[in-house]
Amino acid sequence: MPSIRPVIHVIDDDDIVLWLFRELLRGVDAEIRTFSSAQAFLDTYRPAPCECLLCDLRMPEMDGLAVQQCLLDKGSFLPVILVSGFADVPCAVEAIKKGAFDFLEKPVDGELLVAKVHSALARSRQLHTEHLERVTREARLALLTPKEREIAERVVAGKSSPRIAQELDISVRTVENHRARLMEKLHVESVAELVRMFV
Repeated sequence: MPSIRPVIHVIDDDDIVLWLFRELLRGVDAEIRTFSSAQAFLDTYRPAPCECLLCDLRMPEMDGLAVQQCLLDKGSFLPVILVSGFADVPCAVEAIKKGAFDFLEKPVDGELLVAKVHSALARSRQLHTEHLERVTREARLALLTPKEREIAERVVAGKSSPRIAQELDISVRTVENHRARLMEKLHVESVAELVRMFV
């Protein structure tokens, strides 16, 4: 499967700054999408497997913190690098507390910007992989019957088949049959793998 090209979103209300960021990021193997307003970005944004956002902190109508909050409200895990022409420490602290990936001051050092973008893209790949694993795990767990789920939770709690049989007032053979089926449904081959499914 071919690797998907990363996407770098850039929002700034100054066209010269947008051009400058394009030039500074020219060496990064990624698609660069520029927006002169936060709303233009939000209207067209669709999550990608590997992406990051460079966003000006101070913009008319909607500032960088508002963009970040809007993404958080949508459940997005897009890594956000906020950029400001002002030494605005309180805003930087608030942004980082809310999960911003980083905060840079203008004028931005080109090498530092490229390094931060590479780090943000790597983080995006990691978050996307974790998201896919979580969705896959939840889909498999949803296949379990209530009885299989009950038995799985007891196995994860470290209980033996005889103990589970006693607690549920069923035979050990029935417990073993349920265990075999649930392990097959979950695509796990050991109790350790089963435990990881429930963590």
